[in-house]
Amino acid sequence: MDRPPAHRVVARGCALLVAVVAEAALTLPACAVVRLTGGRARARRLVYRRLTRRVQALGPTFVKFAQIAGSRRDVLPGALCDELARLHDRVRPIAPRDAERAWRAAYGRAVPPFLASLDPVPVAGGSIACMYRGVLPDGRAVALKLKRPGIDGVMRADLALIRALVRGAERLRLPLLRGMPMADLVGYVSEAILGQLDFGREQENIATLRANLAAMPDVEVPALHPGLCRPTCLVFDFVPGLDADTPRTLPDGERARLASAVLAAAHRMLFVDGFVHCDPHPGNVYLLPQGRAVILDAGYSVRLPDRVRKLIGTFFAALAAGDGRTCGEVMLASTAGAGTELSGRAAQAFVADVAALVGRCAGPGKAFDMAYFGNGVFEVQSAHRVYAASDFAFPIMALMILESTVRGLWPGADFQQVGVVTGA
Repeated sequence: MDRPPAHRVVARGCALLVAVVAEAALTLPACAVVRLTGGRARARRLVYRRLTRRVQALGPTFVKFAQIAGSRRDVLPGALCDELARLHDRVRPIAPRDAERAWRAAYGRAVPPFLASLDPVPVAGGSIACMYRGVLPDGRAVALKLKRPGIDGVMRADLALIRALVRGAERLRLPLLRGMPMADLVGYVSEAILGQLDFGREQENIATLRANLAAMPDVEVPALHPGLCRPTCLVFDFVPGLDADTPRTLPDGERARLASAVLAAAHRMLFVDGFVHCDPHPGNVYLLPQGRAVILDAGYSVRLPDRVRKLIGTFFAALAAGDGRTCGEVMLASTAGAGTELSGRAAQAFVADVAALVGRCAGPGKAFDMAYFGNGVFEVQSAHRVYAASDFAFPIMALMILESTVRGLWPGADFQQVGVVTGA
């Protein structure tokens, strides 16, 4: 990661300190009152809720970091993750004056020269970029993903500050953080955020994802127009009809078929190609009335090391078979590099607890709930102070997000089969 100017990091650190002190002055007295009147659990929930609001106020880096880090329920408290899950990408659009500046920086004009017209109001907005609709001279619509001006410097300074804070926390050897792979977590999330800032990398991700899923006729990844793209703007085919309510208008059989197609795409990403879209929330996966599924935004995608791909494949095959001991052994193997390896009786006890959990939740003939199972896994990990390395954990977290998305498309989807489906 390029090192940002020291003065920018110091300035952000001072702003953060002021924000923390102000938040503490408001939250601590309220927390004390709630604890006296409602108990420790309610007081803790208040702290987590106020922390989430403060994260939103601190800006896009902290929102993005919290969104990704909040999926690590094995590292962070579950109640805190519940609050962080409320964060989303619908943020204030780029101001018109800033948008004009961004268009001129990218193309030298307030309207890109290849367009016949440009809608000045974004059709969607995120913390890093906003999406606009334009029309080419031949009448075709395109979607333009315009990066927020100045966002790179702000986010790089924030990431440097977060890394410094984590290093300081590790030096203090705080009991609450003992054994947690915080450096691994921060490093992985930082790399994910920087990947989303790099539109050149996203172009490569989109090309890879389109090529990998090209043989799946029911799944579409919008095509990119490389010759029209710039380092701060990506241009795609515009896909009309993206509506979260579309699944309710489709026959049950069609919904089930398309949900299965999305699962088959996930299977291919994880177990065949090893290239995974790690942000499959409902805003990035849609069903179209024409009978296709659409996958958007490949900014947060990772290529799995072969070892990790094989571990995840073995884990899900064992899960579908109800083989809990193998699941536990794979999870132990996944800790390599996270500094939390177990051995001897401690390892045997961990494997036994995972096996008992799998016996309750998974296997042939059982209704499998990935979120319930995942929370059980995190509880076992926390009890044994075992934390998976991030390159194993984050694809699993992506699957938990995908399960919620797929069940929104079709509630009857059997997510357990993502490990054994033989895709379209």
